[in-house]
Formats: sequence, structure tokens, C-alpha cells
Amino acid sequence: MIRLFVGLELPEDIQAHIHTLRGGVPMAHWVDKDKLHLNLCFIGNVQEDVGENIHDKLCQLRFPSFNLGFKQLGYFETSGIPHHLWVGVDYYQALDDLASKISTIVRDCGVQNDRFKFHAHVSIASLKGSSIVDVMNFISANNLFKTRQFQVYYFTLFSSHARENGEGKYYRVEARYPLVLG
Repeated sequence: MIRLFVGLELPEDIQAHIHTLRGGVPMAHWVDKDKLHLNLCFIGNVQEDVGENIHDKLCQLRFPSFNLGFKQLGYFETSGIPHHLWVGVDYYQALDDLASKISTIVRDCGVQNDRFKFHAHVSIASLKGSSIVDVMNFISANNLFKTRQFQVYYFTLFSSHARENGEGKYYRVEARYPLVLG
């Protein structure tokens, strides 16, 4: 079994800019800079042959390259309790279309994926016990956050692995798929 997801790697300067947001929310668990990415499709645990089939189909996907930038902050909540902070994108249509094509490929390979509707974002912190007031204050204090635009040239198939010492996980790039330059 292998645990897979498809996403976008972020340029180092964009990761560093997003990483500057760390702090200011008690009880938040901030995402490490090297783990910041935009998830397009969570696949989950699959057999190796299913993963290879998904890879083969992703190799055939043709999609135009596009520009991307980040400009807003928000949070996900359940029953009024915030559980994740995120940075949003300034243009999402290309991401919605790409994510939809990838999800269709994954489903066609027999994998029921992503129980949540796609929402283009980069998770920056998980919130375990942070108050809604602290979250809203953080968002208000950073409401002018914006990154530069950058060209997206490819998307990536990642695998997720537990660290041997039991302290978290790490991601490994399994394959990169070029986008069509226009």
C-alpha cells in the first residue's frame, strides 16, 4: 500500500512568504515550510498497481500552464469550531478545472477520492483548541497578505510516509507532470 495525493509544489520564495504568517494563534500547529503545497486531489491508501495506473493516466493529461498567486486567509470549521487555517488563491478557475480532471482520472482508476468539495488553498496550521476570537484576530491582522504571481508549469504526485521516529510524516515526490505551455 502507498498513500498518495496530487498537488502543486510552491516556489521557495512563496513558501517563505507564506511561512512568515506563523505565530499569533495560541494552540495552532503550524505547517513546516517544506510541507507547504496546494492539494489538488487526495487519493489515499492504494495498492501499488493502482498507483501505477493513476500515474500512467496522469501522464496523458494535457492542461495549459497558468499563473497563480495567494491573497487571502481563511479557516475551516466544524460546528463553529475552527480546525484549519489556510491561505487562498487569487484565481481559482484553472485550479478547479485541473482538480476536476485529476479527480476524474482517479475515480476512473477505481478510487473513491476526496470526500470534500475541492477548495483551492494551502493549509498553514491545524487548530486544536484555538478560539474563534484568536483566529479572527489573526485573519484581521493579516488581511493584506498577498504573494507575487508565479507560473505553474507542472503538477506533482506525492506519497506520504510516517517518520520512523513516530514524529509526523514526510512527503516524497513520486512524479511531476508538465503542463502545456501556451
